[in-house]
Formats: sequence, structure tokens, C-alpha cells
Amino acid sequence: MHLLQIQQEMGRDSMANLFADVSSYQPDELTYIKDLGAMGVVVKATQGSADGTNYKNPKALNQTQSALKAGLQTHLYHYALYTGQQDAYNEADFFDSYAKELGFDGDCVMVVDVEDPGIAQTAVFDNTVAFLQRLRDLGWAKLAVYSMASWFLQDKLPTDDAIWVASYDVAQSGVDGATAWQFTNSYNGLPLDMSYDYTGLFTVEQF
Repeated sequence: MHLLQIQQEMGRDSMANLFADVSSYQPDELTYIKDLGAMGVVVKATQGSADGTNYKNPKALNQTQSALKAGLQTHLYHYALYTGQQDAYNEADFFDSYAKELGFDGDCVMVVDVEDPGIAQTAVFDNTVAFLQRLRDLGWAKLAVYSMASWFLQDKLPTDDAIWVASYDVAQSGVDGATAWQFTNSYNGLPLDMSYDYTGLFTVEQF
């Protein structure tokens, strides 16, 4: 990469807002994320399962309530394990149901985390389209797809909605048009994923 490109990317990042994502590995209380300078957080809500027994993050309620109380823009994500269209519909329904149980109703970004190696050789593109469309049909307007840069570059995932790219130890996300870039999984020496939000989707109140 040329020096000018690096400087341009660094300048872009310096203007971007920070946001974190958390799961049950992080504490219930998320005020510390605000103290680190982040403006938003994406909390793991649910996960699919190959045997049909879905998972709910047991800390999700406390984490989302803590984040909201701290003034963080708060969103949710689902870890995908679907291997077919019906699986995708079922997982979207489960995600939708738990999001509403947590008190969200169309007012947050709903993210699908598509990275599990167990689904890499399935029809992951079409299944993700089905998952997102189901969420849309259920009334969710703000949707995003999260994955590693390689899956986006290999066209394994749809990019019509916001795309959130994970790529570490590099000077840029490596994916054109990225809405957000997760650049580290150890921010400030902590076991914490941190991302740049380039459009405000995850960090600025949307109307």
C-alpha cells in the first residue's frame, strides 16, 4: 500500500466513531465501554444451532439495559449457523422474538454474524439473503451483515445492506464500501472487539 493510501485511510478512521461488540464473555455492566470513548455497542442476543436448539445470551438483558443507561447506541446481533433456507427463516424468527423480549422493536440495527466455518460450504449467500428478508418482513429496517473480509471479497455474502468487516493487523478493512470495520479484538489491552463506524449507523441516533 502506498503511503498516501495509508494516510487517507488513517484520516478516515480518525473521523469515524468507535463502537464495541460484546457477548457473554464480557461483563453485564458496560459503562466502561462508554469510558473508552465508544458511542455504540452491539450485543449478542442469539445463536443458531445445527440441532435446532437455539441459544440466548444470558447476559443480554443486563448488557443492553446497562448500555442504554450509559447513553450508548445499542444494537443486537445473531450468530448464524443456518445451512438451508428454512433454517435461516427459523433463526431470523428466533432472533426477532428475543429482540422484542429484550425491549427492542424496530429501533435498533439487527446484525447477522456470518463467519462460522461449519457453514462455509453451504449456500451461505442465499441463506443470508433469506435471513435478512425474513427480518425485513418482520418489520426490521436497519440490517447489517458482519463477517471477515475474505468472505466479502469472495462474494460469499450479500452487500445490499450495511456491511461490517472484521480485519485485524492491517491498515484498512480491505473491503470497498464497508459501513464499519472491526479492527481489533483486544482494544486498549482488554478482551474487547472495537470497530470504526463510518456512517453513524451504529453510533448516532437514527430517525
